[in-house]
Amino acid sequence: MLFLLLPGVLILGGDGHEERDSWRELDRAVAALQSSDDTSPFSWGVLLRTFFTGSPKEATAAGTADVSGNVIEDLDLHFGYHDADVAWRVSADFEGGNAELEDAYARWRTCQELTLTVGQFKPRVTRSGSLPDDALLFRERTFLGAAFDGWDDGFELSGHYDQFDYWFDVMDSSNGEQSNHLWTMRGEWALFDAAWDDLEGARGAPNHLRTLLGVYSFHDDALSTHNGDGWGTDLALTFGPYSFHGEWADLDDEFARTIDVFNGYLITLGDGQPRAFTLGRRVGEGGEGALRFQKADDADHTQSFGLAADWSPHGGVARWVADVGWVQGDTRDFTIFSIGLQLGSSGQARPFLGEY
Repeated sequence: MLFLLLPGVLILGGDGHEERDSWRELDRAVAALQSSDDTSPFSWGVLLRTFFTGSPKEATAAGTADVSGNVIEDLDLHFGYHDADVAWRVSADFEGGNAELEDAYARWRTCQELTLTVGQFKPRVTRSGSLPDDALLFRERTFLGAAFDGWDDGFELSGHYDQFDYWFDVMDSSNGEQSNHLWTMRGEWALFDAAWDDLEGARGAPNHLRTLLGVYSFHDDALSTHNGDGWGTDLALTFGPYSFHGEWADLDDEFARTIDVFNGYLITLGDGQPRAFTLGRRVGEGGEGALRFQKADDADHTQSFGLAADWSPHGGVARWVADVGWVQGDTRDFTIFSIGLQLGSSGQARPFLGEY
């Protein structure tokens, strides 16, 4: 359904009135694919993120392969229910023509201080890893965000008190149903104002300072019996049109996660201190720009500097995303560029936000 909308977007032209009308028509068409009854506890929707990418050639067993071209980053369908203290969500990604289950969980809040989540979901470790796909400023997450951008079976205890939130997760981890697990803990402190929804950048930010400080730790028994853990911290803030996000982690020597944030060019994090810093600013009506610097602190000493520009005409559900990254390391030195279109919504939100 969403593919039928793309040709009309790509040939937008004419005077300013025609262009604005075209975008409004696109917003209405995409919004029709989402649940529209705000009084109903049920919701559903579609998210499409598609990009054209110019990237380095990827190493293969047969030599090298050019992976530049069109890429469908996300094609997600979600269903959900949220009523009082009970919620559930099911979502799947149809990228590549095969359905891959992502979320399949139920959530029950007994009180402000205690919520139980059971099923398949993404444990909340780094803030950048927990952001919904449609909340990103860049095409990809940070190095640390990508390392914890995965779904697993398990349970979570979480809660809220005053300016504090916490999450404690026990997941199956990479060894499936065997006895060893991934244990994660995260706490957040909203120093000024209150916690806000999981958005990257300053979209919808008020004209006063908001600061969110997070601290987390994790231990993966499936990787090793010792030294397979780590800890870290992150800081997010907004002030009017400005935003900042910084994150850092100390990974022990047996912890290892292989990530793909460069369109097939893989990086393995572990036994290091990866970090990232992102500075953004809203520009005009519906626009936002951002700068990002990252160090993977991996065996290849990978680091990158990136620029991103987002534009959502009239604050609608259609958004352009363009970014460029310069990547350096002991054995890598390349530039990667992406421009794409995002339609729809992931339907994800911070659990029970605004109900305290």
